[in-house]
This record gives sequence, C-alpha cells and structure tokens, in this order.
Amino acid sequence: MKVLLGVTGSIAAYKSVIVARLLTKAGHEVKTIITRGGENFISSLSISNLTVNDVFTDDDFWMPGQKIPLHIELARWPDVVVVAPATMHFLGKLAHGFADDLLTSTIAAIDRPVVLAPAMHTEMWNSRVLQDNVIRLKIFGYEFVGPYEGELSSGDRGIGRMAEPEDIIERVIQIGKTERKLRGKRIVITYGGTEEELDDVRVITNKSSGKMGVSLSRRAKELGAHVIAVVGRVEVQPLYYDEIYHARSVDELSMTLKEIVPDADVLIMAAAVSDFKPAGRLEGKVKRGERLVVEFEPTEDILRSLSKDKKPGQIFVGFALESRNLLENAEKKMHEKGVDIIVANYATAMGSDFIRGYILSREEKIPLKTLTKSELAIILFDKIAEKIEK
Repeated sequence: MKVLLGVTGSIAAYKSVIVARLLTKAGHEVKTIITRGGENFISSLSISNLTVNDVFTDDDFWMPGQKIPLHIELARWPDVVVVAPATMHFLGKLAHGFADDLLTSTIAAIDRPVVLAPAMHTEMWNSRVLQDNVIRLKIFGYEFVGPYEGELSSGDRGIGRMAEPEDIIERVIQIGKTERKLRGKRIVITYGGTEEELDDVRVITNKSSGKMGVSLSRRAKELGAHVIAVVGRVEVQPLYYDEIYHARSVDELSMTLKEIVPDADVLIMAAAVSDFKPAGRLEGKVKRGERLVVEFEPTEDILRSLSKDKKPGQIFVGFALESRNLLENAEKKMHEKGVDIIVANYATAMGSDFIRGYILSREEKIPLKTLTKSELAIILFDKIAEKIEK
C-alpha cells in the first residue's frame, strides 16, 4: 500500500516519525510532506532514513522546471493520505479550501481517502471555530482518528492528545484493505428524488437533496471503485466521476437501472423513489379553481423488481426512510426487497447533512448515532467490502 504522510507543526510531530517507521516495517511504501511548521519539530532526514523514500517540503513545491506540478504528481500517487499531527491551523485551511502550500495543494487535488489525526490543546480543540471546521470536514468526507484524552505538552490533562501511532496505522491499513477490495468494482449509486408530472408545469416530488448519494459516490471513488451514478432531482452538484445518468421519473429510473445493473457488482439504491404517481397526467397548465382532485396510483417497486434477477455475487443495498416503527419496517423491507444490506433512517435525514438509524443485514444490526452522511458512507462501504470478501 502507498501512504502519503503529512506532518504539520505540532509538538506531537515526533509521533509521525513512529507512524512512518511502523508503516515501512509493515511493508508499506511511505512518502512524506512536511510543512514549514512541521520542520520546526522534525527533520526531513529523520523520516527519510526511516522510510527510505522521498520527503518533500515547501522548498520542493516552488522549484522550477517540473514537468508535472509536484502537488499533482503526489496527488496521483497514494492509496491513502494520513496527516499526523493535524493542527488547528491546518484543519482550518483544509475546511475552507485554502491551498497555499504543498500539503494543502496536494490534498485539494486528491481523490483518495484522507485520515486526519488532530493534536492541540484542549481549549483549542473545544473552540467553537475548530468544532465547526471539524463538522465541515466530516461532511466533506475526511476521516478523523482521535484526538484522545490524556496528558498534553503543557502538563495539563484533557482532550487533544494525538491518537497513538498504532491506532492511526490500524485505520490506515483497514482503509487500504477496503480500497483493494473495491478497486475495479462497478458500483451503481442512485440518489436524489424522483418527479412525477401532474400537468405541463407541476410535478409531485419529495424533499430528497441528494447529499447522501454524493457522500456515497465520493467514498466509492476514494476506495477505487468504478462509480456509475444515476441522479434524479437534487439540490447539490452531482459528482461527475466515471459514468452518470439522469433519471427524473420512476419509469426513467427503472429503465436505466434495468440496463446497467446486470453488469454491476454493487447497487446502492439511495434515491428517494416516489411510491405514487398521478393516475393520469393533466393536459396544459391547470388553472386556479375552487378545488383540484388528483387520483394517484402506485409506482413500480424498482428494487424488488431488480432483485428478482439478482446475479450470484451481486450486492444490493437499500434505504428505508421511516417516521415510525423504524426497525420493524426496515427489516420487513430488507426481506421483501431481497437486499443484502438496508440502511434504516428517520425522515429527518431528508435534506440534512446528518443521519441516524441502523445498518441492517441478515447477520447483524448496527445502531447509528447521529453521524454525517460522509461518516455513514465510510461505515457502509466497510460492510460492503466484508460482503464482497465473503
């Protein structure tokens, strides 16, 4: 596995040397970027001797005569990036899109998992600005390890201590294993809401924003998959990765999926598919009147239809959005629709950056506290990778 290690300016930078040494001893290839601040605590020579590999600083970033810009070359190299330690200053720059040095510019151009191991004093970690930035980064899909509670450089005790090197490496290796299992896999992800026409200008739709699908697509791509997105009505910009289809109505979505799912390894049905549509489309624009009565009829249960032709080895993932009796209804849907995994979540998730509920399979039931949708995507793809391995 190829690991790009970022080191920023914290007294905890001495632990990054241990991270580099242990990863190299385990047989992984490690390249390192040290920021200006990081150079105040460790030397390039110390890590270079341990990793027997390249160590870069901002001096390298501004060197003339590079055929490929260094940050682009580095962004294309690793399987996973880990920044340990990650300071408050670095996290703030990352959260708001600053790319003013080699490390932030490289991460800005990368499409691989990024693990952050914060290190700072308790008051800094608990500050409102920092916590807002952490939430923002989690929504964007960055993964955090730590910080831990313990003795700090000031002699105080509290939260802010960088995670231990062994814990950081365990997560990096776990991500690497998942990435190898998903590399080259064809994953179809549907997201957004469907629309059913009422007349020439009006539609029946729902509150789905598409945020869950964007988080899933980003994570799948980080893990090396070939991502095929099928997008309905969304309030966010879709991610244009490998293939993208647009399907507004239930009929369009069904037609598209029946064409592409047979060649897929995984189907994740995150789209909010309408359960009903007008029984007959009204012609023209219906004028304002005393009352308009519309008769609705059920739409096709697309996931159940697809499951009937599910091939051996394919993995189907469904979503169950409920306002009450969440577990009971989700378990019923899992069996009726023939899916391998179902994400049970409450109706409050629609349009939100957060989700809570359960991940259900026939083997286990995982409760989910309130998470960002990016955090859920991390957990869900770990489970999908387990299914693929089995």
